[in-house]
Amino acid sequence: MLLAALPAAAQEEPPPETARFLIETVTVEGPKEAAANIVKAETLLRPGESYTEKELQLAVYRVHRLPFVLDASFALRKGSRRGAYELVISVQPAHWFFFDHWIRAFTFEHPLDLEDETFRGDRTSASIGGVVGARLFVGRSGELFGAFDSRDGLQLGFTQYDLFHRGILASAGISRELCCVTEVLPLALDPTFSSWTFDSSTKLSLGMSIPLGGRQSFQVSLSDRRGEPLSHRGVLEDTPDRVRQLFTEAGELEYQRAEGKWVFDTSDDPFLPTRGISVSAGVEAARFSSRNLHEIPTDGPGEVQPVSPFHSEQVVGAVSGIWHLPVTVRQTLSFMGKIFGGPSRLDNLRLRNRTVDQTSVNSFGGSVGIQHSISLRRSRSRDNFVDVSLETGAEIGVEKTSPDFGPSPLKRFSAHTGLVFRNSWGRVRATLTYLDLGEVVP
Repeated sequence: MLLAALPAAAQEEPPPETARFLIETVTVEGPKEAAANIVKAETLLRPGESYTEKELQLAVYRVHRLPFVLDASFALRKGSRRGAYELVISVQPAHWFFFDHWIRAFTFEHPLDLEDETFRGDRTSASIGGVVGARLFVGRSGELFGAFDSRDGLQLGFTQYDLFHRGILASAGISRELCCVTEVLPLALDPTFSSWTFDSSTKLSLGMSIPLGGRQSFQVSLSDRRGEPLSHRGVLEDTPDRVRQLFTEAGELEYQRAEGKWVFDTSDDPFLPTRGISVSAGVEAARFSSRNLHEIPTDGPGEVQPVSPFHSEQVVGAVSGIWHLPVTVRQTLSFMGKIFGGPSRLDNLRLRNRTVDQTSVNSFGGSVGIQHSISLRRSRSRDNFVDVSLETGAEIGVEKTSPDFGPSPLKRFSAHTGLVFRNSWGRVRATLTYLDLGEVVP
């Protein structure tokens, strides 16, 4: 009887506890003092507490997601007493000067009017652009940056890390574009599936990220773009009731966006992730309005006519996620998805042959996608930091409004392939994309 009971007793023994390490101090090697302070705060680790190896690895992933960090690793050294350790985080910082350029080529199933593309044909398009800028660390844990963006013009911003010594991140930025910025609005804000182009504009942005634990945070972002009008165009060129308006420089366009969301993130890299999960859930709000606009006739000579002010507001709930799954040492599969829905209100919606004074719209939709990336070259030496990757993927999505004032339900299918090059100064992407935008039903 005793021998028969021994196997059962062995099965009931609790599993061995995961090893924990008492972190006596945290040391950051590589960056200068202000950047090192930011890195130390971003770990969210407190000296004098114990952590598992997995928790230490997630802390290094958070460091790796900082925009000025190229690479990060950690090691444990013996502390001043038995059982205590010094956590040493080795960081390879990016240069003070940075760039992020892209070369994009598109082929369309149907002709599209994308006014801000550099080159354009009936069913092909290509564009070149990006950002060049510089960063400067100031104070204990602040970062000042200036940049030129091919879309948003001149930019100036400031990010304060470890606000109130709580690991909180707060940022503010301003950009000025003399000409021209095109915004394609969600269907709920403009059910005609149109773009509005600012002749010149100024954009203000604010952001905050509050850590809720090792993997979670609450993030808030606000943006406000205001400027002079240029045009209002339907994106689908072959739509019979397509809207097309040209404006004088009089009047103003305004586009505001706000978002608050809970984020769960274990990804290991912000630009070329190879593993981890990122999930978010929250509320997005947007508002668009035009005032004092005057329309230029597009079908021949005629007088400039005043345009009724247009106003729309939208509030949606959204859940999105992406899972990066390493399949080999050099290859990663990424699965992504998003669902959203909510109400909106519109005043003086301009259609081709009539204007809707006031209406309410409910919108909902979602998307799923997959991407395969393979590392063609990877070097992590101090003098030769290089990544070259090939990315290929596809995404399908749908967006619907009720009632329907345009191409709704609207389907979207895209497939892309391209090369990504990254070094210690910045990144260059060259992609070819096939894009099909159209109605799910005629």
